Amino acid sequence: MKNDERVNAEVKIAKSIGYTIFWFGIFAVLVYRWFVLNQTLMDTLDFFLVWFIGSLAHFFALAIKGIPITYPVSMNKKEQRYFVLLVPLLTGILSAISVFLKIGMDIRRILGGFTVSFLGTLFLFFLYKIIIHLWEKRNT
Repeated sequence: MKNDERVNAEVKIAKSIGYTIFWFGIFAVLVYRWFVLNQTLMDTLDFFLVWFIGSLAHFFALAIKGIPITYPVSMNKKEQRYFVLLVPLLTGILSAISVFLKIGMDIRRILGGFTVSFLGTLFLFFLYKIIIHLWEKRNT
């Protein structure tokens, strides 16, 4: 069989669909085990590490290629700033809500969940922007 560009494109699409289903499937299993079965992170560490390492590999592969964080949606600089600030904020809020639903009214843990999620996501976004900036600097 010849290596045809159309066949290669179709293979890439199939792998992309498979990866997306795999990634969301593992995440769904984690959410189910954490919130329905009340398992801890240590109980699900194997699934979590596979999901987390796969997510980081995908994240950094896109950054190293110079693909904007908002791909495939095109945004101007102002919209990207809003995105980079609002997504971590929403991540922190959702984390605080999940801590509240899991533990109850423990302000220190709720604020801790919000802070870790917000700062972690913000750090990853800024790291992504730095990698993109270095990529653009190298390739221009």
